Amino acid sequence: MGRANRSKPRTRVQVAADDATQALQKKLGRSLKDGRARHGWTQLEAAARAGLSRSEWSTLELGRRPSTVLALNRAAHALHSGLSAYLEQISAADLPRDAVHLRHQELVIKTARPGGWGSLPEAQLGQDARTSRWVDVLLERRRAHSATEYCACEIWDWLADVGGSVRDFARRVEALGRYGITRMRGDEPPPYASGFWVLRATRRNRQLVTEHRNFFDGRFPGSGHAWLAALASPAAPMPMEPALLWVSVRGDRLFPARLR
Repeated sequence: MGRANRSKPRTRVQVAADDATQALQKKLGRSLKDGRARHGWTQLEAAARAGLSRSEWSTLELGRRPSTVLALNRAAHALHSGLSAYLEQISAADLPRDAVHLRHQELVIKTARPGGWGSLPEAQLGQDARTSRWVDVLLERRRAHSATEYCACEIWDWLADVGGSVRDFARRVEALGRYGITRMRGDEPPPYASGFWVLRATRRNRQLVTEHRNFFDGRFPGSGHAWLAALASPAAPMPMEPALLWVSVRGDRLFPARLR
C-alpha cells in the first residue's frame, strides 16, 4: 500500500507546492552562499560555526534536496542573521548574486570622486561586441595642462586562473589606451592609460599572494599608496605602473598590498 501511495501522481496543488519549495530552497542556498562570501569564509569554516558538516553546508547552498528548518536556521545564525529574516525578505535573501562585487565597485567610485575622477562601471571598450573588452570600473580624469588620465580597475573576489586574468588585464589596459585616443579633443596630448587590481582580502587570497609574491610584484610593480593618493587628490598624478590593492572583507576599505 505504501509503495502504491508513493507512486500515485501528484495533484496540481502538490506540484505547485513542490516547485515553490524547490525555488525557496535555491533562493535560501544562494543567500547563504553570498553571506558566506561576504565574511570571506570557506564552506568548512562556515559549517564549523553552524555545527554542521561541510557536506551538509554544501547541500544547503545548492538547494537540491529538502533541508530541515534546524539546519537552515543554524546556517543563517552562523552568518549573524536568522532564517526568519531571509523568509521575511528583510536581509540578504533578495540581494543580487553579485552584491559583493557591486559593493566593491561602489567603494572604488566613492573613493575616486574626491580626486576628480569620473566613473563608468561595467564600461565597454570598443564598439564591436565580438572584440571589445569590458572593465569593472573605468575612471577618467582631465587635468589642467596635462594629458587625460584613464584607469582600468578590475575587481576580484577570488581568482580561478591567475595567469589568464593577468594577461586579460594587460589587454584591457591596451584597449583603454586606444579608447582614450578616440576621445581626444583638438590638439591635446595623447592620454595616459593604466590601472590597478582590487582583490578581496580573504584568507585564501592573502595566502595566494604571499605564496606567489614575486609573480604579483612583477605584474603589479606600482605603488598602492600612490594610487590611493591619486584617487583621493586632484593634485596627485596617476601612477603609470599598475598596482594591487586589497579591499577589506566587509567591503568598506581599500588599502595597498605589500608585495616587497
